[in-house]
Amino acid sequence: MAAAVQAVVVAALAWAGGSHGWLAGALAAMAFAFMRVPFHIYWRPDAALLAQLPIPGDVLLAAAMRRCIRAAAATTIACAIGAAPLLLAMPAALVVRHVVLAAVLGLTAALLMPAVALWSAMLVVAERTVLRVAASVAGANTPRPDALRPPGSASAVLGALPGFASAVVIVAVILAASWLTGGDVTGLAVLGAVAAASVVAYLGARVTAPRKMDAILRDVSALDRQRLAKLEIDPPTRIERVVAHLLGDAALPYGKDARLMRRRYPMAFALGVLAFIVLAIVGLARPDDPWPWLVAVVAGGTLYGGALANRLRHPPIELPRLSATLPIDPRSRTLAKVAWLVTWATLYLAIPAAFALLRS
Repeated sequence: MAAAVQAVVVAALAWAGGSHGWLAGALAAMAFAFMRVPFHIYWRPDAALLAQLPIPGDVLLAAAMRRCIRAAAATTIACAIGAAPLLLAMPAALVVRHVVLAAVLGLTAALLMPAVALWSAMLVVAERTVLRVAASVAGANTPRPDALRPPGSASAVLGALPGFASAVVIVAVILAASWLTGGDVTGLAVLGAVAAASVVAYLGARVTAPRKMDAILRDVSALDRQRLAKLEIDPPTRIERVVAHLLGDAALPYGKDARLMRRRYPMAFALGVLAFIVLAIVGLARPDDPWPWLVAVVAGGTLYGGALANRLRHPPIELPRLSATLPIDPRSRTLAKVAWLVTWATLYLAIPAAFALLRS
């Protein structure tokens, strides 16, 4: 069903905006596929159970890759079908180029993004191993785990690296966009480099990941279930401190929401950075028709913002029964959640969108 909806949306954008509209829709669909990769690998309800079963690492990896490839194939087919309206406005040879681009993006979603997600998880596993070894060696004299950890959080790594990789791929596609409408072969060379990097990255992950898959599932699922909350809830950032200072009585619930959202939903920030980069590139590149890009990114970000608003009101961010026992005005809790959502939308959508509009 999701692939069918994507095909309809991409086709509608292609009908309304031609090649640029199709490209904006295809990138939005693929960005969603990119960000879903960690959920196919380790952010799954059965991850903790699989980590405890006597299943070889290569089998666990093969099952995860099968899910990633199946999802990437569905999105690729949706984007290819969505290119059909372009046959009414351009030669078939140019429409084939759009299908080739969809295939390259699908290969990226199937191979490169899983490799990046696995490497991110291996960094988390390595950090956990260092902490456990330090604790066992130092014994009672070991400082608090917060002092042992380097700056940043494991959850941030799990979201930041896939987000950065997605941004790099989207920038490469934007650079190659002129090839879709008859430009020189430079765009094809860029796409070839992206495809080759995807294959090489997967082969590298295929060598290193199998022997760590059980640890990846175990440690990442532990983070996901907040078993290591004392290690992962970091102090407020500078921006969060400024916002909290402006909220008065709502500062305390805002600080709680901000820190838990940062730890529990790192994809919110990965997708935010991705939207920021795409909008900034639109502003810098100044395409002839920036509206398909702006509409696709801002509309997608707005829909995701609605999902974040829902997450702010439900566990594990908000525990209604517990909140009702605390001496905090319900209006302050509501103001805190609105402030967090407005701050997120301003930083990642409004500011770069305004820059793109002014430049265009």
